[in-house]
Amino acid sequence: MKGKTLGIAITALATLALTTSLAMARPGGGQGPGAGGCPGAGGCPGYGGGMAQLTPEKQAEFQKLHDVYAAKTAQLRADLGVKRAELNALAVAPNPDQAKINALTQEIGTMIGKLMAEKTAFHIQVTKEIGPGVMGMGGMGGMGYHRGGGAGPCGGGGCQ
Repeated sequence: MKGKTLGIAITALATLALTTSLAMARPGGGQGPGAGGCPGAGGCPGYGGGMAQLTPEKQAEFQKLHDVYAAKTAQLRADLGVKRAELNALAVAPNPDQAKINALTQEIGTMIGKLMAEKTAFHIQVTKEIGPGVMGMGGMGGMGYHRGGGAGPCGGGGCQ
């Protein structure tokens, strides 16, 4: 009887480990399909509708602005992904160190704030130089808030 219970427990743990790894293997770290690593014209979701209305010259101008923004925020997005991975490792440790978790959470919050400031500056620049409506419906919502670890070219982390 004890062996049967142990077998069921091992099978349940193996199933849990497999489904967890499959869930984490989804595109979302910013490396999904499409230009710039994410779906949607211009490399980020939310750009498609406004981009389609632009002339080829304006689309090229937007792409240049986006490339500058992506390069400017690349290190911050990479660092944010590392910090999120560190936080995940701390959270699943056998004896989580709450003080380290709290400090890392504060650090991640600061990094997200810096990234949001860069996104906002990019949005303002695009609106001034290209025109309103390019960034997607609802203002900031189309700016490429990404799912995942923040490695996508639009910041935030993966294609949110």
